[in-house]
Amino acid sequence: MRKILYILIGPKGSGKTYIGSQVNKNTDIKFLRVEPIWLKLAPGENGWETVEKEIDKEFQQHSKVMIESLGAGDGFNQMHSSLRNKYEVKLIKVYADLEECLRRVRNRDNSEHILVSDEKVEEYNKIAATINHQWDAVIDNNSPATDEDILRVIESI
Repeated sequence: MRKILYILIGPKGSGKTYIGSQVNKNTDIKFLRVEPIWLKLAPGENGWETVEKEIDKEFQQHSKVMIESLGAGDGFNQMHSSLRNKYEVKLIKVYADLEECLRRVRNRDNSEHILVSDEKVEEYNKIAATINHQWDAVIDNNSPATDEDILRVIESI
């Protein structure tokens, strides 16, 4: 059976968690939230390896899995390369204006998000905005996108 991993990549506050939740609710794609995994790491534990193990576990139950990420850094690149050796990987860029992203981060329920200062959000988002992969799809979530638009993009890839 073909196993497909969808990775939502975009700045903090761009709507990756919302999109993943809608996809999880309305399709046969299992959305695995990554931030709660990072929040539970033991000191010294490799977060990227732990995330990859959790993805592997989900593929024991599901043929399609979705995660979210900023998509930056050596750790992400190594994990992405490893995952591509095991699964078909689809990269989805989630776009939103960086000021809008910061506003969303300030106003969201942060109980399941990694808490970071406004300055760090701006720093991370500037990095995330420069990430350029070979995208399989792009979701412009500035307005934000409607649930129908989101599902249409996901189903098209």
